[in-house]
Amino acid sequence: MVWSEVFEIEEIDLLGRNGKLYTRRGAVETPTLTPVINPSKPVVEPREIANMGFKLLMTNSYIVKRHYGELAKEIGVHGVLGVETPIMTDSGAYQLMVYGHVEVDPIEIVNYEIEIGSDIGVILDIPTRKGVAKEQVLSEVNETIRRASDSLKLDRKGMLLVGPVQGGQYVDIVAYSASKMAQMPFDVYAVGGPTQFMEEYDFPELVKLVMTARLNLPWEAPLHLFGAGHPMMLPLAVAMGVDTFDSASYVLYAREDRILTPRGTLRLEEIRELPCNCPACSKYTASELREMPKQERTVLLTKHNLYVIMREIRNIRQAIHEGRLWEILEEKAMTHPSMREALKTYARYAEYIAKTHPVTRSPVQGVFFYSWLSRYRPEVVRHINRLARRHHKSRDILLVFEETPQKPFTRMGLIKELLSIDKDLPVDVDFVVLSASFSIIPLELDGVYPLSQYEATSTVFEEAKDEISADLVWFVLSKEYKGLIFVYHSLPRSFVEQLQQKLVLEGVLFIPIKIESYNDALKNPGELDAKIRQSIRSLENILSSEKR
Repeated sequence: MVWSEVFEIEEIDLLGRNGKLYTRRGAVETPTLTPVINPSKPVVEPREIANMGFKLLMTNSYIVKRHYGELAKEIGVHGVLGVETPIMTDSGAYQLMVYGHVEVDPIEIVNYEIEIGSDIGVILDIPTRKGVAKEQVLSEVNETIRRASDSLKLDRKGMLLVGPVQGGQYVDIVAYSASKMAQMPFDVYAVGGPTQFMEEYDFPELVKLVMTARLNLPWEAPLHLFGAGHPMMLPLAVAMGVDTFDSASYVLYAREDRILTPRGTLRLEEIRELPCNCPACSKYTASELREMPKQERTVLLTKHNLYVIMREIRNIRQAIHEGRLWEILEEKAMTHPSMREALKTYARYAEYIAKTHPVTRSPVQGVFFYSWLSRYRPEVVRHINRLARRHHKSRDILLVFEETPQKPFTRMGLIKELLSIDKDLPVDVDFVVLSASFSIIPLELDGVYPLSQYEATSTVFEEAKDEISADLVWFVLSKEYKGLIFVYHSLPRSFVEQLQQKLVLEGVLFIPIKIESYNDALKNPGELDAKIRQSIRSLENILSSEKR
């Protein structure tokens, strides 16, 4: 399968992609949500939804078949919805999951999708339901694989076909399902079964589901996520490499007088001020909406929910363009405890993510570190890996300098002033900066992006101090340094003492130098240089005597 004919990846950030999905009715900009529309009773007209910016709509071919039958073959699914934009059709799998059966044959419904002119069709897979025994899930997955193989034999007449991955909470079955689907030439792959996790706010399990599928599917192919449409979790879905997702939540919530926000869902009865200035909300107050007739209110809340989703999608696309998708993930992690746990689960895949994340990008953006989770950004993972492979010691003595407020370190601040009066210092010892964000920054890499283009909160060190200490111990021992001079100005004494204990037990000579006043040292770096020089001579004498 040549996926470049179907899907074009334009920009990458983490595993998120800005791209284009090509259908016979035109290209669709991704990532995007495909609003699910009930063809028999849409609350908002499909044409109006398309005009809001949703260029790919979704409906259910099983419902179309039951309500329109042969007529839909004559006027087409686009005639049913009254739009010219690309349309994706589901096959009745959701009804199968809810009711346990559908009155249609798997091949029959795919043929029907072709006959009504669907631009993207889905096979009739068997969704994995929560709580089902593993043996039954495996059997259902094998049946889905069989149906997938049979469906691919049909003449699709230009319709793109979706191959769903199932398995639910059984990640080994998800991996098996994805690897089998990957061997089949589907135009689009999909992950099924996320709704059951999202309904219970079990976002960590959702991450395991999607990432397991992602790791076993072709990277070049577009990926769809069924039943995922809440703005709170969309950035996470995109960061896992999902390009399209569908949801009817925008209207289901509206019918229950619930409104979507980027941070969660609110009940209209509890709202004093509408947290939105979309066209639907800007005309009314919360009390006016509550007093409206139910039908009129539902339409307005539906539009509001769609506007919120579209705004979130556009923010995600821009974040990918700027390279700040990780920062959005950390912002979302503050909206719900389960979202934070989900980001921690996502961070477990940091090595894989770092292999895909761009090495360089334009425009260059500074990197923000909000918490210890920021240290699992691809930039940090890649930097640590390069230190392990490429950095070689030049001297037996390592000078470790706590990072200074000013960056780049060699161009401003105390390190720059120190080097201006002692240019031989980085020649006589190996010189590194201890960074809360990147752990270890060799001085010669000071100007390499993003090792001096970052800002971090104090929370990063407080939460990651043990990890930072372990990184430094690893670095010293793996590079076989004999002595270490540790210069610090704000680090807790307990941190330095524990670090010293660990290294001394390993036979490393350790001399701490505490800068009592950073500003005084900045004005008079000569005194600090003298202490460092004295420490270097002491270590050199000890090492020389040991050699003798």
